[in-house]
Amino acid sequence: MTLRTNSIKTSERQSNALLFKKTNSIIGLTKEQLLANNLKNIAYQCVELEKLKQKFTDIILKNIKSLDFSEFIEYPKFYIKEMYLKKEVKSSDISGLNIVSVDGSSVIKNFMNVDFSFLKAIAVQYHFYKNHVADIKYYPDLSGFNYYSVQGNFINREESLIENKISMDMNFMEINLLNNMIEYSNDINIDLIIIDGSIVIMPINLLFSQDPEISKKYDRLLREYHKLYLNCKEKGIILIGSIKDTRTSALCHLLRDSIQLLKPNTSNLNDFIKNNYRQLMDYFSDLELFNKILNRSERSCIFNCKREIEKIRDTGIKKEIPYYFPLSFYAFYLKTAKYDTPCRIEFFMDENHSLKKASEKADLISSIILPISSLNNHYGLPIPQIEAHRRAVFKPDELNLLFKSLVRTLNEHGVKLLEKRRNRRPF
Repeated sequence: MTLRTNSIKTSERQSNALLFKKTNSIIGLTKEQLLANNLKNIAYQCVELEKLKQKFTDIILKNIKSLDFSEFIEYPKFYIKEMYLKKEVKSSDISGLNIVSVDGSSVIKNFMNVDFSFLKAIAVQYHFYKNHVADIKYYPDLSGFNYYSVQGNFINREESLIENKISMDMNFMEINLLNNMIEYSNDINIDLIIIDGSIVIMPINLLFSQDPEISKKYDRLLREYHKLYLNCKEKGIILIGSIKDTRTSALCHLLRDSIQLLKPNTSNLNDFIKNNYRQLMDYFSDLELFNKILNRSERSCIFNCKREIEKIRDTGIKKEIPYYFPLSFYAFYLKTAKYDTPCRIEFFMDENHSLKKASEKADLISSIILPISSLNNHYGLPIPQIEAHRRAVFKPDELNLLFKSLVRTLNEHGVKLLEKRRNRRPF
């Protein structure tokens, strides 16, 4: 895409519009051409686009009170479920709360004759005496280093299928660990659980995989998630997914459609018409837009997410899906640190809930997350999530110990692992 060079230099109307056009990519340039012209043009496009984005952000903030969705939020197909685009939230006193976070990691070693996967999961529990003082425990053991799985993938499959299989096994270990903590640890009263990532297993289409093992593993994982939802409901535990980075534009698209429903005209929301908001919003991700809109200790409106599950229900192919997910899933963006992007937070409600209850739950979650995510102005993830990730990542010595022991046994029986050609080049 190329930005016309006169977009900022001509009339006011042109300067307020997004003037992009699609062009064929230029390939085969010399290094001199890149340095002299092409790279500067790309940088210029970025600069001009950032100016337009900032101007659009200013327009949203200027009209923030006029972006009132109250007349639409009760409609089932209107997925923004609060009146206003953003709101301020306050921190709670979290003294006495038990907050658990779970994470896992996997490493795949690919060879010509076999693939080995090394998996590890860990749950960390913080008991907060004060907002910033806590007792920390690890599960399933105190050291936090002994919940592994090593698998051999002997059936010849495409790499994407192997990755899907290992991803589901990794996810199952995490969710199963949480269920075991809830069901068998009578001395733990968990108040909130943070999953690193979404609280719904995706992509849902793997349920219909032509590979029977993939389909079976996916179905088993769905059942484990279902058990977790029931355990959390029975024990009164708040379950959230905290997503570090996402490129989704779901809320941006909902906002664009919502502005259209408000019928911008010459006397109402005129700035959006003058600035070609529908085209401009295609260039935003949710994180980028709400990083510009939200101040610290503010959250976005809640909106329905994971609507793919509804599509699966409607097909009737997998009739048990409604029993796995008799819930409504919501998401919102929370700005916890001044110089970091917002966190995407997901949670669920019973299907017979009220929108007021969903909004109150988002406020409650925000009030708990804020004090444990604001210790560093440049990194705003919850502390338990950071610690779980730090513990879950494979250390080189851990992996070497497991792998070398495996190779040693193979060598004793005369089996050699043949690395792929790209890993054994002589140059």
